[in-house]
Amino acid sequence: MNATINDAGKARKLLLTALVVGSLSALIGLGTYSAFTATTTNSGNNISSGTVKIDQHTGATTLYNVTNQKPGDSTTKCLRVNYSGSITASAVKLYVSSGITNGTQYNLEIQRGSGLTTLDNTMSCAGFNQTSVAYNGDLGSFGANYGAGVDGKASAATWATNDTVDYRFIISQNDDTTPNAHTSALSSGSHTFTWEARS
Repeated sequence: MNATINDAGKARKLLLTALVVGSLSALIGLGTYSAFTATTTNSGNNISSGTVKIDQHTGATTLYNVTNQKPGDSTTKCLRVNYSGSITASAVKLYVSSGITNGTQYNLEIQRGSGLTTLDNTMSCAGFNQTSVAYNGDLGSFGANYGAGVDGKASAATWATNDTVDYRFIISQNDDTTPNAHTSALSSGSHTFTWEARS
């Protein structure tokens, strides 16, 4: 008798559960298919980066490669640097690769200016008009990375698209009165100047 009552109770609970689940399903179905909807779109979306680009004048190559220098001798070469990026550069820096040897034996002066008239592989300074000095000191003390480099413009001014600056490099032999210090040729070692622009 108790088994029959328990079975009947279980059957009622199952039936009630089925009715509740069925009712909920019906309500969900009605909600899904009976709602009003509207949409709007934002089409054609795209994002692209700007450019950071810096160049020397066409034909610019090695600034100097001289031998047999003595104190008082100097070599002068010029070049133009142009910024053609679309993003304003926060800074352009000049630095030299590491590996310079005998750096205290040579003085390097770099002047900023404008007016170069011969922009070719001769690195001529014809027409150059100085406006400021970027660096004047031992070659060995010149910055060897971006952080230690010299500013391309005075006061670390920014560079806009198509800005140009002309530079005059003067490399000279320092005096050295140390006895027997120059019985064989000394060299600065091969080094590379790098111009780097950052946005």
